Amino acid sequence: MAEPPVDHEIEVIANKLRTWRGDWKLSKGNVTCKTKRSTGDKAIDAIGCDAMVQCIAPIAPQFVALGESKLPKDEMNRRADALLKDAGIGECVVSRREAGIAALAAARRSKRS
Repeated sequence: MAEPPVDHEIEVIANKLRTWRGDWKLSKGNVTCKTKRSTGDKAIDAIGCDAMVQCIAPIAPQFVALGESKLPKDEMNRRADALLKDAGIGECVVSRREAGIAALAAARRSKRS
């Protein structure tokens, strides 16, 4: 059975998003994101940041507590990495990005119709 053709718009957006880089941080207990390497398309950049913010926000209180713990830097980094891994942040970000890509592709298709 042949696979359906890949939606060209989704492919283009996904390829551009692969080049995007961003950083998140906590600001007064809220997760914020800043694009470090833009794709040149603000809507695609927003997918990257939105995914990070949506996935990390639920565990922000744990990061706040960790930051207040006064642990040595190496131990704090180890615990932060474990927190991200245990929360499944990588899988969450991939899932949110895929949803964002599909939504943006659909919106762009509907504008052309």
